[in-house]
Amino acid sequence: DAAELDAFAASATARAGEYDERVDSNVERAVEPVGPRNYIFDAGQSRRIRAELFKVIDSSDVVVEVLDARDPLGTRAPHAEEFLRREAKHKHLVFVLNKCDLVPSRVTAAWLKLLSREAPTVAFHASITNPFGKGALINLLRQFAKLHADKKQISVGFIGYPNVGK
Repeated sequence: DAAELDAFAASATARAGEYDERVDSNVERAVEPVGPRNYIFDAGQSRRIRAELFKVIDSSDVVVEVLDARDPLGTRAPHAEEFLRREAKHKHLVFVLNKCDLVPSRVTAAWLKLLSREAPTVAFHASITNPFGKGALINLLRQFAKLHADKKQISVGFIGYPNVGK
């Protein structure tokens, strides 16, 4: 019927204005061979580190990004996170907020709440006398393993800046 066709055309025209190609998962994009370009990594030693970083990401089913609780935003790797979001959507990202004993617990709780909006986040403190977070991290990894039932085991890669406690 002509009225239905006109309504359909009007609806399609209205929705075309809302279309955003950047979030369309059906559009094929050229994949960079070793991750997104970040000019900080273009010289000597940094190039080797960048290649190693993306080698870890490529070989892992789950990528654990270790963040320092004293400066979580400063110890994030936004270029690696962007690569995971754009080119490796099948890989899982987990944040581990390490060295939680060095900040007040209310600060840790606030960072957990904020970071959990983007990815599963675990507070962690490695200690002989008062450790915590190990069980939560292992349980989370077991849940990811259940999502990969086709594999006997999953590969977990740890990334993070130096001295964050990887």
